Amino acid sequence: PEGGNAWIGGYDILNEIENVHTQMGVCPQFDLLWPDLTVEEHLYLYVRIRGAPVRQEKALVKKALKEVYLAPFADFKTKQLSGGMKRRLSVAIALVGDPKIVFLDEPTTGLDPENRRQLWNILAEAKGSRAMVLTTHSMEEADVLCTRIGIITDGRLRCLGTQTRLKAKFGSGYHLYINCERRNLE
Repeated sequence: PEGGNAWIGGYDILNEIENVHTQMGVCPQFDLLWPDLTVEEHLYLYVRIRGAPVRQEKALVKKALKEVYLAPFADFKTKQLSGGMKRRLSVAIALVGDPKIVFLDEPTTGLDPENRRQLWNILAEAKGSRAMVLTTHSMEEADVLCTRIGIITDGRLRCLGTQTRLKAKFGSGYHLYINCERRNLE
């Protein structure tokens, strides 16, 4: 940072960054998965990186699998998963170990509408117990998942508020204009 400070889970980001990393989950825009590891192996790897106690690993992995509806696929290698399942695994990796804050970079980009809606439901359920920061180009996604929306243009935060406030101040709703001309078909 150029100035100021922040704390995550009570840890100072300037002087306790190793502890900060244990409190943070990240779901990048593109899946970073190893094709020959299973779903469960990915989660064990990340729960260990997050520093969870060994005696809690199994329960945390099981909870993450359940949260994203991947429990039946725990033994599947990631190369066997569909695109939607890979995204859910990436979200599970971000959530495993109950981090205090989760950063999600366009988590539903490229998903079909059914998988997108399912992932929105997963994220909506998960957000109650932690802070979540979401980047998206979809206002529909922001409406569904966010309690506050910030709009950034040219690298600067231009506005911040609830959906209701932003719509009242800047939104005019939808307008549909149809121009028709009557033609004689004879």
